[in-house]
Amino acid sequence: MIDRINSLINIFDVGDLKFFFLVAKKNLKNLITLSLIFSLLVFLISSNQEKKFLSKATIVIEPDDNKIVNIEEVYSIEAQSNRINNQMAILKSDEVQEYIVKDKKNSMKFKNLYSENKQNFFQRILTKKKNIDEDFLKSILTENFSVRNIPRSDVLELSFVSTNPKISQLALISIIDSYQRYEIDSKIQITNYANQKITERLKELVAQMDVAQKKLSDYKRENNLVDTGNVKELKIKEIQSISSRIVDAKKNYQEQQNDLLSIKVADGDVDALLAIKDLRSREEISNIKASLNANESNIQSLSLIYTDKHPKIIQAHDLNENLQSQLKDILDENIQQKAFELSNLDNFIKLSEEELQKATDELRIIEEKEAGMLKFSREVESSRKLYESFLQRVKETNEAQNLQVSKLKVIETPNLPLSHFSPQPAKNFILAFLISFFAVYGLLYFREMNSSVIKSPEAIDSLNIPQIGILPRVDKLKRGFHILQMFVEDGASSFAEAIRSSRATIESKFSKNRSYMVTSSNPSEGKTTFAFNLALSLEKANKVLFIEADIRRPSVLNGFYQFDREILGLGEIITGTAQLNEAIFKVPGTNLDIITSGEKRFDMSDIVNKEQIKKFLDVLKMEYDYVIVDSPPVQPVSDTLILTQASDYNLFVIRSEETRTASFMSSIKKIQNVGAKINGIIINDLDTSKDSYYSYYYSYSPEYYTKN
Repeated sequence: MIDRINSLINIFDVGDLKFFFLVAKKNLKNLITLSLIFSLLVFLISSNQEKKFLSKATIVIEPDDNKIVNIEEVYSIEAQSNRINNQMAILKSDEVQEYIVKDKKNSMKFKNLYSENKQNFFQRILTKKKNIDEDFLKSILTENFSVRNIPRSDVLELSFVSTNPKISQLALISIIDSYQRYEIDSKIQITNYANQKITERLKELVAQMDVAQKKLSDYKRENNLVDTGNVKELKIKEIQSISSRIVDAKKNYQEQQNDLLSIKVADGDVDALLAIKDLRSREEISNIKASLNANESNIQSLSLIYTDKHPKIIQAHDLNENLQSQLKDILDENIQQKAFELSNLDNFIKLSEEELQKATDELRIIEEKEAGMLKFSREVESSRKLYESFLQRVKETNEAQNLQVSKLKVIETPNLPLSHFSPQPAKNFILAFLISFFAVYGLLYFREMNSSVIKSPEAIDSLNIPQIGILPRVDKLKRGFHILQMFVEDGASSFAEAIRSSRATIESKFSKNRSYMVTSSNPSEGKTTFAFNLALSLEKANKVLFIEADIRRPSVLNGFYQFDREILGLGEIITGTAQLNEAIFKVPGTNLDIITSGEKRFDMSDIVNKEQIKKFLDVLKMEYDYVIVDSPPVQPVSDTLILTQASDYNLFVIRSEETRTASFMSSIKKIQNVGAKINGIIINDLDTSKDSYYSYYYSYSPEYYTKN
């Protein structure tokens, strides 16, 4: 949980969690006192506020059935939402409120209930006397009434807030009743309007019917028509009958033509003529044919008994010749008759076709007259149907006026609240305490971060970063001495003793053959002074190299010491214009080796990266027990962030009463954000004349730290 809070704090770069607790601990008394004062003030104000009571009711407003057009509209969420929003707007409308305030009985109830309200001393002094009139009731109904729709339903939750529980309940009851009255009155008004319009339309339809009927009568009179319906039907049947006769006659005519063609082909041959079906099937011909067949059979029988000269055989042959002569005559007569019938059929077909044409023309005339008449008849029928339809609507609207009911259904009736919901002094007290506590803390923290400076070691104890040393304030230097090499020039001073303590801590806590970067938040906080004096103290028993890594400014050491050859430094090494052994100098009177910043001035991050710097330091660590790197400050430049990642240990210098808390915390965050960390803190320029600081300083020992 703490790690999560720390990660959130890191995002906003506002400090460390333990620093939050430190600020709270430091100002706890003021925090609690100010929060309690504000909370008590809120409690007193809440206790003297008017009590408010909340009455609730639940209703359903069903949709009108006659407004549903199609299935899409039934299930349309937008349509349902619009309908519900309309009903909610009606519940809050001036029209519904008018029903309440215009009801004298209702208004009297509200006045009586408001007169029962008891006011405390402050309310009687601070509030004016209320005039319970229509405007006041309207404002109360508007301001304190609210309605909420339960999503995806027709259910509405009504609520009303008032200083009197009975007023809350009465207001909701009045709103529900007024809505129902408004709804029914609106429907009746709409029905009356519809009835009026329908009646006007009926009058227009009666006039239209009269005009249409007159046009129909005039047309019948002009065309001598009474009712063409039966005439047309008879004429159609007549045409059908004539058509049928013509078809039959043409069929018969074709058969007769075929028979005459066969007779012509037969050329008098009786047997060929008898092959024609029509001739063969005639009774007289079939009878003679039968007689011939019988006679021929008789001749054959007689021939078996008698000779050809026998009178019976001669008689039989004579009969046979006579029958054949009769058959030929009858065939000739039938052939002549068929020719006559064919001529009659031809005349019959021509007459029938003329009759059909005449009947068809008469039918066309009848249809033309009927079309004209039907046009006027349809106008009459259409007007009649519209008249009947509107007449039915008049009956329905008359009945609807007496059957209007509200679509509003009450699910939960307005309740009478037993206790007030506002104010809540205890809850307000707790909330006010919490809000004021965090608000005051935020202001204090903002002041601490942006206005306060680090004054003592206790201010950074919460960070869990070991304190490598505490350098006392040097108010006055001895004549000819310089703070940069005070450890050498004034070894008996408290400053030199503080450097020895820092050296002892570093030697016991950290390993040899390591690199140490010394930095600070901003310039002039004493990092170079501490780093160089620490290097002077370490060189007494170790091989030490001091590196000026601030290549953006002129070398401090070049101006402090006089060297016997051209000064080449770190800038020249990085750019490749000098070798390492050419840039190493020895501090006069000591065994301390130094590499100055050199003459080159550029941004280190543009030339090298952390891996190259790390390899460079690794080479130096093979030769030296301690490599002390005096880096630029964190805030102004980015070079330090590269050096922190390449160095083994990072030391941070704070100037007491000058280093701002916000700047220090921001620097720590920047270093942590690149994956590095601070391994030790040095507090510089501490006023040790105060007893508390003096005892803190002398109770400080290396055993205090835990090894990282």
